[in-house]
Amino acid sequence: MAEREDIPVRRKSDLEPPANEPKLKVLAVDDDVEYLRYVQVVLTRAGFDVEVAYDGIAAIDRTCKGGRVDLLLIDLTMPGIDGIETVRRIKQNPNCSSLYTILLTASSGTETRLRALESGLDDYLSKTSSEAEIIAKIRSAARRLQMERRLHLQNEQLQTLALTDELTGIANRRAIFRVGEDVLRAGRILSAVLFDLDQFKHVNDTYGHLAGDRILADVASTFKEHTRYGDVIGRYGGDEFVLLLPDTDIEEGRQIADRLMTKIRQLSWTILDTPVSVSAQCGVAQSPSTGSTTLPELLAQCDRMLYGKKNRTRMLSEQRPAV
Repeated sequence: MAEREDIPVRRKSDLEPPANEPKLKVLAVDDDVEYLRYVQVVLTRAGFDVEVAYDGIAAIDRTCKGGRVDLLLIDLTMPGIDGIETVRRIKQNPNCSSLYTILLTASSGTETRLRALESGLDDYLSKTSSEAEIIAKIRSAARRLQMERRLHLQNEQLQTLALTDELTGIANRRAIFRVGEDVLRAGRILSAVLFDLDQFKHVNDTYGHLAGDRILADVASTFKEHTRYGDVIGRYGGDEFVLLLPDTDIEEGRQIADRLMTKIRQLSWTILDTPVSVSAQCGVAQSPSTGSTTLPELLAQCDRMLYGKKNRTRMLSEQRPAV
């Protein structure tokens, strides 16, 4: 076994992780039982969660089937398959492709280190390294992993913001088009419904935009509450909403739209001591079985049907005699 240089006096900061550092899950792999036990003690005392394996096959099985592992610390020279080949096989698994890997080697030669890095490992560590060096190396990896996870979370949040309507919390126009085009490209039937609130401009003009925003948010919540899993409801713009119904024919789409318009008519608000309610009209269209229709074409059909209904409603209203 390689000799180790021990530190006579260990500072507390060398052996304990910072309070805000997450507990890293480490899998240490080595056929040298004594050295493996030493590494496990050092890293456990430093605050890491450490498991061990004694060969490459066991490491592959543990990382790919045994739950979360954040960092793999693996010896180069082992019976069967060596550390570099073990890492190559592990990273063929998509679920393990981002695993942070450090090669343990008794060799101090540049050639071995370059081979490790060129083979896709993230770092290397000499088996002659001191306890402080081992801890420092693992802590450095933990900071990098923490940063990567934070960036990943921020990217997910940005993606969500980019596809979400800020006022209502439902899908925005960009998200509607992304989902709709994906469904149509897959050759699936898609029914689309375009809703428009009646006389919403009058509400804004009479009670103010804050009242109008509240109504829009409540209408969006009603849509979310009364649509099915897999349906997509989004704000198309202003007081218009779009409902995408994958694998739904137009007759079922109309039934769903009618039910939602009934739910909207049942909503009520009291604004400036005045009871307020809204209604909606809609246009429904279905993609043809040929799959040749794009989402803009489908929504244009909805739009023509919607405004045909609104024009007929207005004409009927104008023809009614004044009471």
